[in-house]
Amino acid sequence: MTTPSTYPASPFQVEIDGNQIAVVRIDVPNSPHNWLPDYFIDDLRTVIGSVIYQQAKGLIFVSAKPKSFIKGYKLDGLRHKTTEQLQAFSRDAQRVMREINTLKIPVVAVIDGDCFGVGLELALACDYRIASEESYTKFAMPQVRSGILPFAGGTQRLPRLIGLPQAIPLLASGYKIGVEKALQIGLIDKVIPAGNLFESAYTLLLNNQVQKINHKRPLDRVKKWRKQLEGTPFIRQKYLDYVDNRLWHKAFGNYPAVTHLLTLLKEPHFKEGLILEQNALVELFHTEEAQVLMKLKRAERAMKEQYIDLSKVKDVRQVTVLGSGYMGAGIAYLTANNAQIPVRIKDIHPSEIQKALQKCYELMQMAVAKKTLSHGQMIQRMNLITGGERLVAGKSTDFIIEAVYEKLELKQQMVRESESYYHDQAIFATNTSTFAIRDIASVATRPQNVIGFHYFSPVTTRQMVEIIPHETTCQNAIATAIHFAIQQGKIPMLVADKQGFFINRILSPFLLEAIQCIVEGEAIEFIDRSLQEFGFKIGPLAMIDDIGLDVLAKSNPAMVAELGSRFALPESVALLIKNERKGRKNRRGFYMYDNKGNRIQEDKSIYHVMETITRNDLESEEIVRRCLLRMINEACWCLQDNVIRSTDEGNVASVLGFEFPDFRGGIYAYIEKIGATEIVSQLRKHSQRYGERFTPCEWLLAKANTQ
Repeated sequence: MTTPSTYPASPFQVEIDGNQIAVVRIDVPNSPHNWLPDYFIDDLRTVIGSVIYQQAKGLIFVSAKPKSFIKGYKLDGLRHKTTEQLQAFSRDAQRVMREINTLKIPVVAVIDGDCFGVGLELALACDYRIASEESYTKFAMPQVRSGILPFAGGTQRLPRLIGLPQAIPLLASGYKIGVEKALQIGLIDKVIPAGNLFESAYTLLLNNQVQKINHKRPLDRVKKWRKQLEGTPFIRQKYLDYVDNRLWHKAFGNYPAVTHLLTLLKEPHFKEGLILEQNALVELFHTEEAQVLMKLKRAERAMKEQYIDLSKVKDVRQVTVLGSGYMGAGIAYLTANNAQIPVRIKDIHPSEIQKALQKCYELMQMAVAKKTLSHGQMIQRMNLITGGERLVAGKSTDFIIEAVYEKLELKQQMVRESESYYHDQAIFATNTSTFAIRDIASVATRPQNVIGFHYFSPVTTRQMVEIIPHETTCQNAIATAIHFAIQQGKIPMLVADKQGFFINRILSPFLLEAIQCIVEGEAIEFIDRSLQEFGFKIGPLAMIDDIGLDVLAKSNPAMVAELGSRFALPESVALLIKNERKGRKNRRGFYMYDNKGNRIQEDKSIYHVMETITRNDLESEEIVRRCLLRMINEACWCLQDNVIRSTDEGNVASVLGFEFPDFRGGIYAYIEKIGATEIVSQLRKHSQRYGERFTPCEWLLAKANTQ
């Protein structure tokens, strides 16, 4: 093994003061975040040796970087390791965590900011965990999203600390949780304001208020009872079989890491479980799913870093949202809650403004209920949102977002009014899914400040936002738009000013083909379930309900005019529009919804509205093939028309924009896997059977000819 002296600067710097308290500051060189390097195990072991040698009486792990504890470990370092080396890597990582865990002195993790992956595994090895109460402090075990499992003891320590029912969702989903939730489930022991975090940890150690934890003999009565219950093989097996059944129905067996996780957790003994964890890394790392997911994650990180580099401008200080509808309310919420920027909703209808404010309040209440926001933070952020019939703050507003109806003249009017009121440097962002940005900017006296800013519905959950400059948009407007999107917690992507942009353009044919399947006699739930089995989290018809069929119908004529008849709506859509089938927002779509917007069941009356009879002539595979071929063909059209900058960005956008199955690597990775020759062959067969909407594009034909 290479000696630590040959490595670059250590990410761990240890100091032991006169009170014999050891402080390990985590600071990965030349990086804004603490992504632990390949050599972190040896460096961590060196730190432990120094602490033991100098006879410290207590140990604190704290990050030297603001708002970042440990982001994780980049898996690129494992790509060229042999099976034996992978096993040894996991074993060594487990051993160094075990050395921390078995130190004879109390060890405290002081957590401010991201605590993900191996960072959380390190925190679990400590005796006590103190976290800042800030909303940016999050916890996650995201390894499953890269197709693998925690490899440094996390699969064993997490369930023992918080119990199987709480641990399995974190391990199997990779979801992030905030400090309140972490405190509630026992993942952390104390929540402190960020400014007092380190001092509080130091005082606890100095006053001997942190006990050395013995997990074999838990002092807490509830933990002792849970340890006995979950350690009973029969009970553990039955519970995990139940969880396995539920997870399979959600994931349809598409994620091998989840299957490995549940098998691994059936082992009740700690040491044996660690060996299974090592084996899981070896078995999963080189699977096709893991390689695809890791490549996708690398592309996503590179994309985020690239756009951060493109956004080197000052923060947006104040925002105006023009329009108080469903989209406007969501944008205002993101601005106040995520970016924490004052935002004013402007609308000529006071009653609609009140509805928008109520919607923002409901969204924040949901965040409070989920423990991702405190009640005090909710009040502070709601106070950032105001509304009225007039434009205000002409000198301080530097970003205007138009979210009015899809009517070109109305959007152009918004440009004129904004330019006559706000200062010369204010950026005007139009959230259109229908019109070219250049057409909206054509009436502007300062067209260089006009840019497209395309959100996706539901705006509060979709991670992507498309940034669309037109021919004369200036670099400052582009950089400011990118920066503001990042402030809102979105992942921005630059897209050409061409009809439908990217996400809507490839998604629309997919959705339209699903409607066409209903017209031809297929059942709603069967169509959606077929695509879910392929890997989509929700089916295309449920997606339409989330977007709003009315929104899809409004944007469609412009796409037909610009891109051709392959975008034509099935005739029966007019019947659905007439029947007010707007989906979730009015609780009537392909499915029925309750008062809270929760999907209840398929609405069978829709077949009568569409004047169709369900025959179920098609197999599930044929439905999937039809819908996917439409999407694939249009994705190739986007390359032909230079809509996006790279296929890597297209892959990330397809996964984050409308949840194309991540384990398939995104739309272009899937195209590459199937091959252009096979895709062209299938498109031609479908064109003969179903019509010219399946005609392959020239780019795809040319690629097939070179294979």
